[in-house]
Amino acid sequence: MFKLPGDARVATVLTNTGTAILKTLILWLSVAAAIPGLSLAQDRPSRSFFEVGACAVEVATDERIECGTLSVPENRAVADSRMIRLPVIIFRSRAAEALSDPIMFLTGGPGNSALTGQRSGRNNPFLEARDQILLEPRGARLSRPALECPEFNATKGEISAGRMRAGAAQAGLAAAARTCRTRLVESGVDLNGYTSAEAADDIEDLRLALGYPKLNLYALSYGTRLALTVARRHPDSVRAMVLDSALPPEVSYDETASANTWRALNAVFDGCAVDAVCAAAWPNPRADFEALVARADNERLPFGITDTSIDARGAEVVRAVGGALQDPRRIPLIPRAVGEARAGRYQELAGWITQAQAPTPFTWGLRLSVWCGEEAPFEDADRVRAQTSPDRGLGGMDTRAASPEICAAWSVAASSADANEPVLTDIPTLIFAGEFDPSTPPQWGRRLLTNMPKAHFVLMPGLSHGASFNPCGGRMAFDFINDPATPPELACVAKLPGADFAASAEDAE
Repeated sequence: MFKLPGDARVATVLTNTGTAILKTLILWLSVAAAIPGLSLAQDRPSRSFFEVGACAVEVATDERIECGTLSVPENRAVADSRMIRLPVIIFRSRAAEALSDPIMFLTGGPGNSALTGQRSGRNNPFLEARDQILLEPRGARLSRPALECPEFNATKGEISAGRMRAGAAQAGLAAAARTCRTRLVESGVDLNGYTSAEAADDIEDLRLALGYPKLNLYALSYGTRLALTVARRHPDSVRAMVLDSALPPEVSYDETASANTWRALNAVFDGCAVDAVCAAAWPNPRADFEALVARADNERLPFGITDTSIDARGAEVVRAVGGALQDPRRIPLIPRAVGEARAGRYQELAGWITQAQAPTPFTWGLRLSVWCGEEAPFEDADRVRAQTSPDRGLGGMDTRAASPEICAAWSVAASSADANEPVLTDIPTLIFAGEFDPSTPPQWGRRLLTNMPKAHFVLMPGLSHGASFNPCGGRMAFDFINDPATPPELACVAKLPGADFAASAEDAE
C-alpha cells in the first residue's frame, strides 16, 4: 500500500480548514535533498549566491539534512538593489545516487512560510529516488526582511470576530496597510521587489546555485500561480509540475469571490437534495442558509458562544460555513449545522464559529505586494467592490484577497501585463481540483488544459482545497513525478466515496 509521507494521522489532519491544510502540507512535504554544488553557473550573470549554514527551523538530527541561505537582489530591475536572504532546507535523498531532478514544494498564500513546521522527511516516498528542496519565499516569515504587518493581522482578527464591519472594516484594513507600508519603507524595504516574477527568478537562481539541470514543482493554491510563472520565465528548467487547487494568473480572483463561495455552497445543497436521507431531514438547506444569514444580520442570535467578545452575525455564520467547506469531514454536515441553527439549535454551528477565529497566518506585507502589483491592476474595481454587497446573500462576508482601497494604501507599481496572462507550456503537468473548493473552483484548473497540451486534470470528489493530499492523490502525484509521460491512473479516484450527505441526518431532530 502507498504510504503518505509524515505522520499517519495526516490523511485526517489534511482535511482541516484552509489554515490547517497549509500547516499540514508543510509537514507532509518535509522532504530530503542534497547539495550538488554551491556556485552559480557562470553563463548566467547574477549577484545571487547560496551559502551553507544553520537551519532556520529545528530539523531532525538523525537525517541527512542540510540548510543554508540564498541571497538575492531585492529588486532585480534596480541596479544597486540591496541583497535579501531566503532560508533553504535541503533534505538528502535516501537513494545511493539520487536522480538529478529534485522536487520543490511551492506553498500557498501568498504570505505563507514554506519552512515553518518542517522537521523530517523520514516517510516521504519521493525521497526514495530524488532530493527535495524548500525555499522560503521572499518576504515570508523566515526571510530577511520579513514583511510582517501585525497591525493588519490584528485588524483581520477584529473583523473575524465581528467587532469591525462593512465600511469600518475596510477603512481599518486600509489604515493598517498604510501604517505597515510606512514602517517597512522607512526600514529600507523596496515593496516593488516582492512579485511572483522575482520569486520565480529566486527559484531559478537556487537551481543554478545547487547545480540541478531541472526541477519538478509541486504547488498548492497561490503556489500554482508561482509555478506557472516559473514555467513562463524559465521553461527549460522545469521537468514536470503537480498543481493542486490551481490559481491561473489570468483569472480575476477578487471579481468572483462571492460567486466562488456560492458555487461551493450550491454543490453542497444540491448534494443533499439528491441524497434521499439528507433531503428527508433537511428538505431545503439553501433556504435554511439564506434565512439564517438574514436573521443573524437582523438580530443577535443566542449562539451560546463561550467567548462573549465574538459578535456573531451573518458574516460570521458564512465564515464558519466557509471553514467547513475546506474540511471534507465537515462538508456533508453543513446542511445539518445550518438546519439545526435555523431551528434554534446552535451548538454545532457555534463550535464552527469559534473554530473560525484562528489568527490569520499570512505575512501580509508579502501578500499585499504580490496581489496589489499583479492582480488588482488588472481587475474591475467596481466588480471587486460589489463582492461584499449584502445582496450577495453572504452577510457582507469578504473573501477577497485585497480590496481596491487596501491596494491604494499599499501603493506598489503595477506588474507588466504578462503577469495576468495565460501561460502556454508543454511541460507535463498533473492538475488536481477539489469538488467543493470555495477558493479555487475546479473550472480554473480545467481551463489550464487549453494552453497546456501535456497536462492532465483530475477532479477529486468529496474534497476541497488541497485535493491531492490524501492517499489517492499522493499516489498519483508520486507516480506522475516518476513518469510524467504516462497519463495518471484514475482507479483510486473512482473509488473515492465522495461526500456522504446522509451523515447530515444523524442526530437530526
